[in-house]
Amino acid sequence: MRTWRPRPPVVLVVDDDPDILRLLGMCLEAEGCEVRETMSPAAALERLDRVDVVVVDQRMPEMSGTDFIEAARSHGYDCRFLVISGKRGARAEAAQAGAEGFLAKPIGMRDLIGEVERLFYLGFAPPSHVGVPKAPISGVPSPKSSS
Repeated sequence: MRTWRPRPPVVLVVDDDPDILRLLGMCLEAEGCEVRETMSPAAALERLDRVDVVVVDQRMPEMSGTDFIEAARSHGYDCRFLVISGKRGARAEAAQAGAEGFLAKPIGMRDLIGEVERLFYLGFAPPSHVGVPKAPISGVPSPKSSS
């Protein structure tokens, strides 16, 4: 089992296939993740509070994975999304919808854990503009002017 810092990630798995749903959930639980599972994208939209990473299947009858991502973003959720799919062209669709990760089926469990880990820690990375003043601070020379 992995040691997560500062805490284990909360991962929501959304897939309409109960066998895949349970397999992914068991794999993530074995690595120390707190896992929530649902076969319904609509129900998943109501379970996104305090979720770090969402693993979502692209092809589901109720709603596609990319439609789910767009709905979650429109509701203001700020979690990371990992789309899984065997569909050709799904990687581009996932990126266009705002997914930060993509895995093609069949999925390797090491790949799944690696992507969840990457996306989880991506959530802790400070924005690139942090620490860079937008305008020179009064009394402090700018980096361009060296006297």
